[in-house]
Amino acid sequence: MKTSLLAAVSAAALLLSAAGAASGQTISATITADNHYAFYVSDDNGNFTYIGGNELGSGGSPGNYNWSLPEVWNIASAPTHLYIAAWSDNRSAQGLLAQINFGDETYHSGDAAWRVYHSFNDLGDGSAHPTAGTVANWVNLADTGNAWETPFVGGQNGSYGPWGMVPGITTDARWMWAGNPGLNDPMLTGSGYGETLVFGTAIPTPGAAAVIGLGGLLAFRRRR
Repeated sequence: MKTSLLAAVSAAALLLSAAGAASGQTISATITADNHYAFYVSDDNGNFTYIGGNELGSGGSPGNYNWSLPEVWNIASAPTHLYIAAWSDNRSAQGLLAQINFGDETYHSGDAAWRVYHSFNDLGDGSAHPTAGTVANWVNLADTGNAWETPFVGGQNGSYGPWGMVPGITTDARWMWAGNPGLNDPMLTGSGYGETLVFGTAIPTPGAAAVIGLGGLLAFRRRR
């Protein structure tokens, strides 16, 4: 076999190997919010997919409250961005806590990679989760209007009295919300300012070679 042909065959084998490895990667997202959140992903074609969210009411299932126990979402896919829509009941405290595992990488709420958008479409306790199309529209407005902001980052998991230590999420994760011009800490006083909020972050994507053969979202499931 000529050297050039051998090199081509080797390159093709490496490409197929990379594609197979990438397609087997799983994103595991552990999320909770007071009061409500809904989780979405988008791919490099701008397609948004709704994954799920916490309970619509204030009670947990299980858990005493809808924020007491986080949901865990496992996604076998190659999305380029993660988005979390979050809103409160406007009465006491509010916050978002998350831990995202992707391959060997771990992202936490409060990390510098997150950004937030005020949609000023205030949902309430018991409201249905926004559709993927609604969130896609909000993200487009944030992108085109240069309206993304840096989230307000509070204390670590376990440091706030209203919530205590949420199981399944490390203390590297910090509670976050959007800033409020009238509050020093927007998580400890009831407020619906700017809600519904959209938090977003980009995630590592496979190389161009590995992307070949990936068909977008392959599977997702929810577990407690």
